[in-house]
Amino acid sequence: MTQNSTVPPRRPATRLLTIPAVAERLDVSAKTVRRLIAAAALVAHRIGRSVRVSEDDLRLFLNQRRG
Repeated sequence: MTQNSTVPPRRPATRLLTIPAVAERLDVSAKTVRRLIAAAALVAHRIGRSVRVSEDDLRLFLNQRRG
């Protein structure tokens, strides 16, 4: 018997970046990236003891600051 359920399409997995990688892309120091995260200006994800920023969140951060 088949189930008649609708499964939403999956989003492609976004890449998670390290703080140094984000700093390099923004051309700032890692300390500046940590400050942006602490100020909740940049969304970060804690995975164990590591902190990562998704490419989607970085793109959103940049788009919000362009004007």
